[in-house]
Amino acid sequence: MAGRRQTGYVLVVSMVLLVVLTILAVSMFRSFGLQELMAGNLREKTRAVDAAQTAINYAEWWLTQGNNATTGVACAGVVNAPVVCNTAIVTPTANAAWPIAVNYNPNPAYMPVSANGGVTGGITNYFQAPQFYIQYVGLAAGGTGSLYRITAKGWGGNSAAVAVLQSTYIISTGVKPLTGP
Repeated sequence: MAGRRQTGYVLVVSMVLLVVLTILAVSMFRSFGLQELMAGNLREKTRAVDAAQTAINYAEWWLTQGNNATTGVACAGVVNAPVVCNTAIVTPTANAAWPIAVNYNPNPAYMPVSANGGVTGGITNYFQAPQFYIQYVGLAAGGTGSLYRITAKGWGGNSAAVAVLQSTYIISTGVKPLTGP
């Protein structure tokens, strides 16, 4: 019996399959890494929005506590006590902290802020305390209240995770009777 001549097709096919499986595995691991980065970015953006919303809620509450009897003052600098300003904020979407605003420092048990002045944050700490700015807009339609624009900025765990939210809030000064048909 004469031996058959072997051509090596099995070796070539198995090497091609090995290369294809390797490419699939590498792309799959790369996809997992990208998904982790996207999930982390979403988490930080959500934290930034939550921080800004917390500042807006506090500013609205502060206005309802009888601190709304003013048409605003000329504001300057960053302060820790709320104040109503009579001008609009200049650059609300600037990535850095605002030069004129109110720093809102919530309870650190619920919203821990970086202890080193906003240099680092992370998963457990926020990069910086949220800020808000209250502007007196004018009287509401019909003169039944005063309008205020509240702009708030919050940070997630790093300086790139920033959210700016705005709310228009009315404080009613009286009751206007409804007229029937």
